[in-house]
Amino acid sequence: MLALGASVVGAQEAHCSVKPSAIALGQTVRLRCDVEVGSARMDLDPSGKMGGLSSVRGVRMFKEADGVWEGLMPVAVMDAPGDRVVQFQSADGAIPESVKLTLKKTIFPTQNVTLAPSIEALHSTPDEMKTLVTFRDAVSDVKYWEEPLVAPLPGCVISPFGVARLHNGKPTGEFHGGIDQRGALGTPIHAAAAGVVKIVQPFNVLGGTVAIDHGQGLETMYLHMSKLNVAVGDHVAKGDVIGYVGATGRANGPHLHWVVYVNGVPQNPQQWVTGLKACGAGATAKAAKKKS
Repeated sequence: MLALGASVVGAQEAHCSVKPSAIALGQTVRLRCDVEVGSARMDLDPSGKMGGLSSVRGVRMFKEADGVWEGLMPVAVMDAPGDRVVQFQSADGAIPESVKLTLKKTIFPTQNVTLAPSIEALHSTPDEMKTLVTFRDAVSDVKYWEEPLVAPLPGCVISPFGVARLHNGKPTGEFHGGIDQRGALGTPIHAAAAGVVKIVQPFNVLGGTVAIDHGQGLETMYLHMSKLNVAVGDHVAKGDVIGYVGATGRANGPHLHWVVYVNGVPQNPQQWVTGLKACGAGATAKAAKKKS
């Protein structure tokens, strides 16, 4: 029996579901099956507009303690709105079930950030990029996290997820892949969930950084820290202090930029935590006609 109102394509009895069945860009779809499946995939370009390029996003499914198979399907900021089909695949490659998913049209605002020329000129090294890609691409088997996650800081949101970024009034072509929270220099930063620490180091652009693998496709990163309070390989609990607010790297003042990755795709942290509020008019982003 299929819960949550998602429709099944070509199946008489539904064993898998997606929640929600319609979702904004930049958010995570929860996948659930009561039969054994090894993975799920979604065709990002069912109309073929990408000219035949491979556009399938695949994720692993995991058997949980209650015997149900679960997985996380990320929807990216740059995915095109419209109807999709999530195909659940068994270990032998068969596709026993497919479920409809709708990606909703989502409008993101813009935000200008004023940076000193010396700060704007910072760039990541090839070794730094390799470290980050290796972290994002890894998917571990053990699930340490539980929902909801906790906000790393009590501070309000200075810059929300998904905004189109301008530096000194000039478009960068990039979107904000996390959120920025207000915090005074030296304020303790807490782990959003339990997990294993994978990165503890300074980066040119990201500044003092801690990255945590929470298991089964969920990861978080915390940037611009003044001091790092953990070591690679540490097991942390939800709420543990992992570092302190700083302004290192490409930052124009003390704050915390933190990121949620789901199977390597940046996702809106505000889907995962409760109680985060914007700092107010003028401190966040201004509305603009930007379609994703």
